[in-house]
Amino acid sequence: MRLKCKRCGAEVEDGDSYVLKDERVCEDCYIDSAMPQNPCDPVAQSGVDKFSETFGEVKPEELLEEQRKVYEFIKEKGKVTSMEILQNFGMRQGELTQIFIVLRRFKLAKGTRIDGETYCVPWDYQG
Repeated sequence: MRLKCKRCGAEVEDGDSYVLKDERVCEDCYIDSAMPQNPCDPVAQSGVDKFSETFGEVKPEELLEEQRKVYEFIKEKGKVTSMEILQNFGMRQGELTQIFIVLRRFKLAKGTRIDGETYCVPWDYQG
């Protein structure tokens, strides 16, 4: 029997679904729910800062391919919304959140409010 994921709407076989807070969800949404979701975690940032002090700053070319592509897209455009990134790369919100956490931790990109809307911008963005 097929059912719709309560989070993203994807159709999945009943045997391939998971229960998450009394909802039937697909595997992707289940995994996304278990991943860290806060790009502004000061404890995690402190750990990355210590890593960078010891081993040097992470360069964009050292990122995973998907992370690098999102970073380059943000850098090229100057400022983009999450929706623009999602549509351009055809990814789920959970995937983007994980990528953005990495970009934020390594001080390559950040979020900023412009005219009441949140944008992803390069770390050195001055607006």
